[in-house]
Amino acid sequence: MAVRFPLLVALAVLAAPVAAQGGTPSCLRCHPVHYRALGSCVACHGGDPRSDRLRIAHHDLVPGRFAWFAVPGSATTKRGRELMETYACRRCHTSAGKGNRVAADLDHLPAGTTAQGISDAIVNPALLMPQFHFTERQKTELVNAVLAGAREAGSKVGSRTGESPQVVHFQNGDTRRDNVFERRCGPCHRVVTRTWGGLGRGSIGPNLSGLLTEVYPKTGPNRSTWSSAALEKWLENPRKSREQTPMRPVALQEGELAQLLDLLSDRPRR
Repeated sequence: MAVRFPLLVALAVLAAPVAAQGGTPSCLRCHPVHYRALGSCVACHGGDPRSDRLRIAHHDLVPGRFAWFAVPGSATTKRGRELMETYACRRCHTSAGKGNRVAADLDHLPAGTTAQGISDAIVNPALLMPQFHFTERQKTELVNAVLAGAREAGSKVGSRTGESPQVVHFQNGDTRRDNVFERRCGPCHRVVTRTWGGLGRGSIGPNLSGLLTEVYPKTGPNRSTWSSAALEKWLENPRKSREQTPMRPVALQEGELAQLLDLLSDRPRR
């Protein structure tokens, strides 16, 4: 006990300066203050302001280029949101509470997901996600749009926390599954659905995920959203609707159109 007491006193003395500075974020010892009115350093950049150790203080840090989402009226975030609309990210993802739910919910990403991790996922997309070949600037803008959407969704009254459960589709070695999409569309197109999982193997044609929803690009007749009737007419003779399209007519057998519409509408299996 005689040895332990002096040791405890020494530890208390060493800890005193840290306790005294507990109200000041360690960030400010290295970085100048900016955008003070927006809140604390952590509100925009994450990290751990309680530690003086660089690796701990910078854990899950949001670099400056990814922190524009926290600045109201940011041009970077605005451009990112425009990209999200142009490339129809919501055909598969939910962002800012809007969109389809056939891929990751961008408002509730798993714990530990970093801004850099989101950027890396755009560069190296998951299976069946299109490769958009975004520039560095565009990737930065998209990450800011994703983070802004997550913050917006989280601020809504009654918003849930955590990612909702999702069906996982395991695939055996046979990729030629017997369904109308694989037979008629799969050589050129791909689609992601909640009921059937990912289908198709081609990338020469557009990704058809969410085709019959309002968030799919307005590439239907007269730049409208796609409908069942418009799709049926298109398949009969694509060049009648768009002269320069390289797509040929698709001769569907009896019952195949209904099956295809069920699949693209993500209706339960019949």
